[in-house]
Amino acid sequence: MKQKTGFVTITIFSMIFSLSTYAGNPLRTLDPALNCSLEKVSLFHNDSIHNLNFKYTDRKRGFKPYIAPTVLIASGTALHFSDAKYQFNDWVQENFRYEGSLDDYLRFAPLAAVYSLNAVGVKGKNNFGNLTAISIKSFVLNDLIVYSLKKAVNEERPSGGTHSFPSGHTSVVFAFAQIMHHEYGEQSVWYSVGAYSCAATVGVMRIAKGAHWASDVLAGAGIGMLSTELVYLTHQYKWDWAHIKQFDIFPFSVGPQKGLTVVYNF
Repeated sequence: MKQKTGFVTITIFSMIFSLSTYAGNPLRTLDPALNCSLEKVSLFHNDSIHNLNFKYTDRKRGFKPYIAPTVLIASGTALHFSDAKYQFNDWVQENFRYEGSLDDYLRFAPLAAVYSLNAVGVKGKNNFGNLTAISIKSFVLNDLIVYSLKKAVNEERPSGGTHSFPSGHTSVVFAFAQIMHHEYGEQSVWYSVGAYSCAATVGVMRIAKGAHWASDVLAGAGIGMLSTELVYLTHQYKWDWAHIKQFDIFPFSVGPQKGLTVVYNF
């Protein structure tokens, strides 16, 4: 019994991986003995197989979206090795000293605004599923980059703490501001202006609060924007009902061999 169960399990996974790689006729990779029975089953699933042509407009914009992030990261890195950051910090502390926690909450404002607009009926480029997937991936990618750099650089904060470079708060808010720009920027430039203004305010607060150097904020802003751009570039836009219907799951039985087959039409 254990051997039979193991064989069935292996058969299930081998069927899944072999079938999922073929769009036109997923049954062609199977053993000839299975073709006859599975072809009959597949006749009942033809209505759920669609041929979709995906157009990734984000891949056609060239290098333009990456200019601003690159400039910000390069400027922040150069300033990191300059004594000018100390002079600028002293000037900010003397004239614009800030103490508070508004920056801790304001960093999520651009993303909250995106979902709020969706909730009141102002739709962006992507549906709820794709928007959520993009937001999560952008946040995770940004977090991985920022905290890897924080540990590697281990820069001392103006306030005396550690892991200053780059600014995590600033990177997050700029990553979310970039999402607002992608989703609503073509509808009105003021959506982008509002999101970037909010992000810049958080960056200024982090400097005025003594939590970061200006170099940390500049680099963090660039990393946040870059993270979102990379996610939009690589996202497959398949988090919707049209693509969920691309899945077919049905059982098969050939002699003593039984299992489930999962088919996805690319």
